Amino acid sequence: MKALQRSVNVRLRGQCVHTIRARGSDRVSPAEPADSWIPVVRSLLFGTGTRVVNIVGIGNPIKGDDGVGLEIVSTLRRELGPSPAPSLRIHSPSLYPELLISRIARSGERIVIIDAVEANMEPGAIVCSGLKEAKFGFFATHNLPLKILPEVAENLDESYVVGVQPESVEVGEGLSEKVRAASNRLVVAIIAMIEGRE
Repeated sequence: MKALQRSVNVRLRGQCVHTIRARGSDRVSPAEPADSWIPVVRSLLFGTGTRVVNIVGIGNPIKGDDGVGLEIVSTLRRELGPSPAPSLRIHSPSLYPELLISRIARSGERIVIIDAVEANMEPGAIVCSGLKEAKFGFFATHNLPLKILPEVAENLDESYVVGVQPESVEVGEGLSEKVRAASNRLVVAIIAMIEGRE
């Protein structure tokens, strides 16, 4: 597997997705229960009061698991529509996500980016990070690190990423089995969170 050329400091405002090194492996496995990311995602989506939260998927659909962010937001939009709650917007996948993200950042609204993330974990692991805490170069689209975009740099406190560890980002369409399962878990959890708030 060719690894994504990205790295992550997996932290969200003091909350860390703890990891432990798997015996005999250079991959890590979650040290917490498998779904420990659920309260973090809930907080990202609904911990803002009345402030608008924007969900944006990024990735490349012809590079295997790198398309997971696009797959997740497409499914959420299909199942819930573009505005499933008064303060929640699910954006259509864009060919130029940096332009969409810059526009949202200018508004000062929260941005939750969903993407494939090389976090040195088992394929399908779900991680959350504040874009501010991410290492330089993380979450780059078209080789442009999102956090150096002027609008995003001014709104880093409200810019987050929910990532899925890919198994393969080689050229090819479709998600691997483990990443598809993670995508489904994330979609089901977000739908349950939204429907539970209605």
